[in-house]
Amino acid sequence: MSGKLKDLRFKVWIAFLTILSGYINAGAIRSFSLPVSHHTGNVSHLALSIGNKNSEEVLALIFIILAFFAGAFLSGLLFHERKFALKKRYGILLMGLALIFFNLAFFKTQVPQNLKTSALSFAAGVQNAMFIFYGDILVRTTHITGYLTDAAFALAMCIRGKKDKFRFFIFYSLNILFFLGGGIAASLIKIDSFFIISAGLYFIAGLYYFVMRKKGKI
Repeated sequence: MSGKLKDLRFKVWIAFLTILSGYINAGAIRSFSLPVSHHTGNVSHLALSIGNKNSEEVLALIFIILAFFAGAFLSGLLFHERKFALKKRYGILLMGLALIFFNLAFFKTQVPQNLKTSALSFAAGVQNAMFIFYGDILVRTTHITGYLTDAAFALAMCIRGKKDKFRFFIFYSLNILFFLGGGIAASLIKIDSFFIISAGLYFIAGLYYFVMRKKGKI
């Protein structure tokens, strides 16, 4: 029973991070009309902005694409060993993101828009590249296009006789729904409170991680 409880705590943490990603991305779209958790569309948007010689859009898009890269790069430095264990750096990283958003909420009238969108994209990059394994599944909490692909592929394998792949289909499908749920939550809040709520959610994610770690997931 103890092992099942620990596993449940870990699943809740992964779900919470995915909900948080959906919330951040939808909030960024509401606030700035720009997604920050995925960048296929942003690169295409950048190409169109360059073609249309819209220098303001070009600059904004370059900022958020590079910020996502920088966030993923930071996670790469911290988790370069590619061995998952409940180390303090996961919680510290989430608390650090909370601090960034607390400052953005406090100084929101003084912070340029490009810096705000960059901070959101940086957080998404950090989170997506955090090296998290659930069993033999590599978790990417902002990578919904990948989850859609993987869910479809797992279902196809299941239909072709590999019944053990059904759990992959369930995992990916649930996380797509969690991301959707986070986006719905962002659509319901007062947009002026977006950054302070983001800060609070990242703080909760970090605090929950430390509690989970103390109770000994592994």
